[in-house]
Amino acid sequence: MILIPLQNDVFAELADFVDPNKDPQYYLDRYYNEVTYKSWFDRNYPDITIEEAVGLNEESSVIDSILKKELIQEADATLVHQEPIQTNNSETIHMILAIGGLGILFGAVYGIKRKVNDNTRQISINKETIKNKIIKPITRTNPLDVLQMRLVKGEISLEEFEILEKKLQS
Repeated sequence: MILIPLQNDVFAELADFVDPNKDPQYYLDRYYNEVTYKSWFDRNYPDITIEEAVGLNEESSVIDSILKKELIQEADATLVHQEPIQTNNSETIHMILAIGGLGILFGAVYGIKRKVNDNTRQISINKETIKNKIIKPITRTNPLDVLQMRLVKGEISLEEFEILEKKLQS
């Protein structure tokens, strides 16, 4: 073991493998980053920690030196207790139901509109058919056309048609 002076006339003992001219951080980095180095140290020095071997005791650890440089400011710890936030799922459910209802309503309106458009076309076709089959024969002013229509419908016989036709031509 090698003795090296620390602050306030305190001496630290170094393990025999430690070079006093090297920074102790060199050994710490190797120990925490190299598996084989850590394994070698733990096998050969089972009774001491790497910090003790390089001359760092608990009062002069790396973490303490960082804290002393005030890179990390001291903080007051306070207990903060927050009540768990209770969500009211009924509002969410009502919103989902309202949106679903609107979707159904819009779907129904769209379907009815399509059906109405189809019915409008069909109504136009039916209107023309009714006009041509029923109303035009009634409103015709030519008596011969009326007789021909009655003959076609079977309302009068061929003999009656010929008789009426002769009377109309005379």
